[in-house]
Amino acid sequence: AAALWIEHDRIARRLLRTWNGKEIDKSDGFLLLFDSVDQAVGFALALQQALQSTRPPLRCRAGVHCGALSTRQNSPDDIELGAKPLEVDGVAKAVASRIMMLAQGGQTLLSAAAAAALNTGQWRVQSHGHWRMKGLAEPVEVFEAGDHHAPFAPPPDSVKSYRVVPFEEGWTPVAQIRHGLPAERDSFVGRVDTLRALAERFDDGARLVSVLGIGGIGKTRLALRYARYWLGDYPGGAWFCDLSPASTLDGIVHATAQGLDVPLGKTDPVEQLGAAIAGRGQSLVILDNFEQVASHAEACLGRWLDAAPQARFLVTSREVLGIGGEHAFILQPLATADAMKLFERRAAAADGRPSRAEPDHTSINSLVELLDRLPLAIELAAARVRVMSPRAMLDRVGERFRLLASRSGRKDRQATLRATLDWSWDLLKASERSALAQLSVFEGGFSIDAAQAVVDLSEFDPAPWLVDVVQSLLDKSLLRQADEQRLDMLRSVRDYAAERLVNAPLDASKGQPTGFAAAAARHWRYFATFDELQATAQRCVDAENLVAAARRATAARDLDAAAGAVAAAWYALRLTGPISTAVSIARDSSVAAGEHRGASATARWVMGNAHHLLGQPAQARQLLEQALADAQNGSALAGRILCTLGVVESSVGDHGPAGGLLERALEIARQNKDSVSACRALNGLGALADTASRPDEARRWYESALEVARAARDARWEGAVLGNLAQLHHQQGHIDAARSCYHQGLELVSLSGDLRFEANMRCNLGLLHHECGQRQSAASELQSVLEIAQRIGHVQLQGVALANLGLVEEAEGRLVEAIGHCRAAVDVADSLNNKRDASLYRVYLGRLLARHGLRQDALDCLARALELLDGTPNDRIAALAQCALVEASNLAGDPTSASRHAAQMRTLCEAIDVPRDAELAREVAQVERLISRC
Repeated sequence: AAALWIEHDRIARRLLRTWNGKEIDKSDGFLLLFDSVDQAVGFALALQQALQSTRPPLRCRAGVHCGALSTRQNSPDDIELGAKPLEVDGVAKAVASRIMMLAQGGQTLLSAAAAAALNTGQWRVQSHGHWRMKGLAEPVEVFEAGDHHAPFAPPPDSVKSYRVVPFEEGWTPVAQIRHGLPAERDSFVGRVDTLRALAERFDDGARLVSVLGIGGIGKTRLALRYARYWLGDYPGGAWFCDLSPASTLDGIVHATAQGLDVPLGKTDPVEQLGAAIAGRGQSLVILDNFEQVASHAEACLGRWLDAAPQARFLVTSREVLGIGGEHAFILQPLATADAMKLFERRAAAADGRPSRAEPDHTSINSLVELLDRLPLAIELAAARVRVMSPRAMLDRVGERFRLLASRSGRKDRQATLRATLDWSWDLLKASERSALAQLSVFEGGFSIDAAQAVVDLSEFDPAPWLVDVVQSLLDKSLLRQADEQRLDMLRSVRDYAAERLVNAPLDASKGQPTGFAAAAARHWRYFATFDELQATAQRCVDAENLVAAARRATAARDLDAAAGAVAAAWYALRLTGPISTAVSIARDSSVAAGEHRGASATARWVMGNAHHLLGQPAQARQLLEQALADAQNGSALAGRILCTLGVVESSVGDHGPAGGLLERALEIARQNKDSVSACRALNGLGALADTASRPDEARRWYESALEVARAARDARWEGAVLGNLAQLHHQQGHIDAARSCYHQGLELVSLSGDLRFEANMRCNLGLLHHECGQRQSAASELQSVLEIAQRIGHVQLQGVALANLGLVEEAEGRLVEAIGHCRAAVDVADSLNNKRDASLYRVYLGRLLARHGLRQDALDCLARALELLDGTPNDRIAALAQCALVEASNLAGDPTSASRHAAQMRTLCEAIDVPRDAELAREVAQVERLISRC
């Protein structure tokens, strides 16, 4: 704690100089003087943000006041005895102190005088009403200043300060305002931004706000917390009316009368309640659980809105009411951090045993995500901690509805997750139930077009328009708007609806699959038709649906559809990962295919691609050759198989066969007008020429690929080819051209969601940053590449990123870390049997070992690098190896060997355009300087 306070004071005093403040006194906080309120508020907000960097993060409270003070200087003798240099007195000091003590952690509060003196418009300022403060004759209006991180919630009353509102000729404490709010049984967690947004709706003039969301999402708790926080805005009180027992207009009236504590007479009860609400002036009426009586909203709530113009109404519902003046406020699940905090608090309360063990944050994070971050589901799960750890709950989340059942004796309809979903289900029309159940076959959301292909409502007469049904389910909070074009549902809702679909009664008279089987078949047949552009659209948004379609079609032995779905799933998975999933679905499809040559060829092509990216070239080659044998000659699939085979051969250094395969693939692609395969083959031929140190030829191939991609409007391949052109410019020392191509390419591939191409480009861009001396940017790019490569399972790219990280660390003088990364890169290349990469990484490693004093290890490493190059046309890497051998021999005290390697370096360089290769040019220049000094 002492170390933390020292850090706090150091940060505060550093910022004090920035904001021209003066420290007057310090005890458990600071008393500070500034020349202006802007400086004081700027300092306070900067300190709030800076304290987030401490470990653990700190939150401070700040009070700002502007007023007259009297000051006096202490004498040097008094200061020597420990007195402060400057003494400050006056009422202004007391006001500032009271406001500071009122603030909560993270809040910066201002007096009215300070708020009026604030000149800048860069911060938001909001009033929290008037406060009676001990020692001050009149209430002080308190404001909060801050950015979007600030709480902007009224602080609670304290012993020395409490909120007041005007009443008749004076002031009355908010705590004495009559209200009908039930007590909270436990602590409220999170929702800071949500509460602020809800308050803004009323501040902007809304008189009726409907908080909408699925059962268990926390609508009632939010409404009650808002009413407690902002009770001072409603001197007529805040009144909670539970409508859950109501099913008729009479039920609404009686529940509302009970909540308002109004005895009903013999006159029109709706009119009587309207008059009672109007008589309370500025008041808040909470109408909880309105969904089952929404059809009566206009007959009661509509009339109350007209009768009581000063009143505000806050409704909680699973369905929009659809009346004039309604403002819909859609409540989302908790933020992940808040969801974890809620679980940990409720788990600690349920366990009741002291524990010094650190919570299993990883398991808790995964668990709350699988529970959709729904407060009800989290609280029910937390109640299980006495018998089940978070890790164990994760293993049983498939038994979601058994796991999330209360054993506390609660009898309400939210005692279990199933009960609250039963409530919503019972309120649906038959067509809505049918549609929701069928929509449960989607994984990861769906478009309206996809829904229309899968959902069958023909059993209803007349059949409703699906768009209307979907809109109704959206209004009832059972579907969510994922973006402008897609919808989805919470996992809990999907699991529940899927149970309903599986358990639906079967109609044997139809003579075809019904229920889940029928909906699943429509789902997989729809997605099996996706081509590469459809499968990768919107950053591969349908990847989960494509995988599900492949699994279901394979299980049902619908082999043609399975082949289409497996190929479509591969187009997405190779961009987003995980590659292992592609192997799994393709293997299952291959087993199921049997004698079906088309399905077998597709499955083996996908497995061959996947094994190539996983760094298993031998398995990839075998599978692709088998796929080619099964594929129809001259077909688009045959062309794609040949192209992949060419890339595999190129990756292991067999450049002769690779070129022939890629040229055959290009010919077939052109015959089939397959622009994607043509682009891939042209790009592969460019890479092959680049590897063989033929930059002009490589550029011609790349420019042809770029022309095809642009003609086809294929942004993904356009971006990828630009990345390869950038690498070519980079190698030739054209830095500005390289940087321009990298940034253009990155923008295009990022929009397409192609993580593999994006990672490749960021890797090369990181190397460019490194060579330009921008080490931090380089390390950041390369670390992100490593994370992407590990996530999608691209083993070869992991090696490239590791080697480049080694180069960056070498430049920073961290040789031990650099050696570690280069050794790891060598291991990756060896595991792939990639001779070119294994040789290059050994050059880097050997150079590092020599500079670290391990000279014999360096010489052995470099000798192995040259041995791996034997028979492969890569004079550039051989020349780099000779450069490193000159340095290593010189460091080992062997000038004869150094001269011999220098001669071999010069011979190799005669066949290479060295000035165009930035890396090699630098190494050669360094070696020549070394030789001249010797």
